[in-house]
Amino acid sequence: MAQQVNEWLIALAVAFIRPLSLSLLLPLLKSGSLGSAILRNGVLMSLTFPILPIIYQQKIMMHIGKDYSWLGLVTGEVIIGFLIGFCAAVPFWAVDMAGFLLDTLRGATMGTIFNSTIEAETSLFGLLFSQFLCVIFFISGGMEFILNILYESYQYLPPGRTLLFDQ
Repeated sequence: MAQQVNEWLIALAVAFIRPLSLSLLLPLLKSGSLGSAILRNGVLMSLTFPILPIIYQQKIMMHIGKDYSWLGLVTGEVIIGFLIGFCAAVPFWAVDMAGFLLDTLRGATMGTIFNSTIEAETSLFGLLFSQFLCVIFFISGGMEFILNILYESYQYLPPGRTLLFDQ
């Protein structure tokens, strides 16, 4: 029983890495926009549960030895999560910069405020455009699209495999 619980906890830890690294770049899942880190981790845990049985069946523990081979597994998962998060965050950064450019052109650069979505100071139009994009993102099914990409990444790049695209 203890061995099985240990295997499930390792599978949970491995499954949690990719969504966590995705959330570090995606402005919608940062702790500033969700309120706190505990709430963000709860949301990420709920995103991890559908993947958990698949990772448990892959027997990740066989890939993890006592010679720090797990470090390659963690690094690969973080890189994949960062790549997905970067691709998803680019429109939010672009919209914020477009608003900042408009405020610069109209001479209102002194009126910067703190934007909790991207956790940085932004201009008034940058905040307006960012919030407008967040609404459009959720209404048009953008979060479902990001989750589909996240879940399909486990099919194309399963944990414990190399990041070589030679298949």
